[in-house]
Amino acid sequence: MTKEELKKKIDEFCESERLNEKVKKTVVDYKNCLNKFYEFITDDSFSLSRSMAVDYKNYLTDKLFKGQAKASSLNKYIIIFNKFMKYLNHEELKISQFRSQQKSSLENQMSIQEHKRMLRKAKELGKEEMYMIIKTFAQTAIRISELKYLTVENIQKGPYIDIYSKGKERKIILIGDLHRALKKYCKNNNIKEGYIFRSPDSNRKNDPNQMINSSTIWRNLKKIGGVARVNLDHIHPHGWRHLFAIEYLKLPGATEAELSDILGHSKVETTRIYTRTTLMEKKKRMEMIKF
Repeated sequence: MTKEELKKKIDEFCESERLNEKVKKTVVDYKNCLNKFYEFITDDSFSLSRSMAVDYKNYLTDKLFKGQAKASSLNKYIIIFNKFMKYLNHEELKISQFRSQQKSSLENQMSIQEHKRMLRKAKELGKEEMYMIIKTFAQTAIRISELKYLTVENIQKGPYIDIYSKGKERKIILIGDLHRALKKYCKNNNIKEGYIFRSPDSNRKNDPNQMINSSTIWRNLKKIGGVARVNLDHIHPHGWRHLFAIEYLKLPGATEAELSDILGHSKVETTRIYTRTTLMEKKKRMEMIKF
């Protein structure tokens, strides 16, 4: 096989995954990871072999990531490489994933106190839109990509919003307090149609079809967090989903299966991460032990 043929096969594989209705981000990940495999090949002509596959695995750890990547990051490359080998009918060249010790604690987890400081500081800074976004994250556990379903039209229909995310249908549930707050926000800001959270661009901020960019949201959240003296490592894409899940499971009668439905997980096992406590919570309990 030549490098040119390999590049063509990579393109064909990614296109087949797109036609299999993989989401755009997944297809882009496939392309980016396989381009690293393409870069790993140095000869214009080569043979696919077991030795080459093992050398590629070593390349990932020693050259590409220089021994600094987590097992989960490395395994993403390996999983995609193995899928590609299967596509090429070379399943015998699949390589094993890196093992990692299962985490027994939640890491970089936002606390209720930090969340409240974020809300308070957003209000003090006059960042009403960010205040509403933080409130929405915390009270719905939606992903940032799912904010697009918060439109005036959907809010007016009622407290249950049908969404389609990651290949699954589910409903966003708006509790009374949040539902009323969102409607009031729309009224006060003369938002009558389209996206509730609009682009801050002066040329597009009144366009109902232009939503605020994800990077703009996270940049503002980091700024607010800095002023509010919140650990910035706690402000990440799943920060408020984790917080919601932990607090939800504390409620009387709450079940993992129920939480799984709310979060949109395909398997309850995925939800079980939230039954773990943080290292700080473990330490607090250990401090109570008296010998």
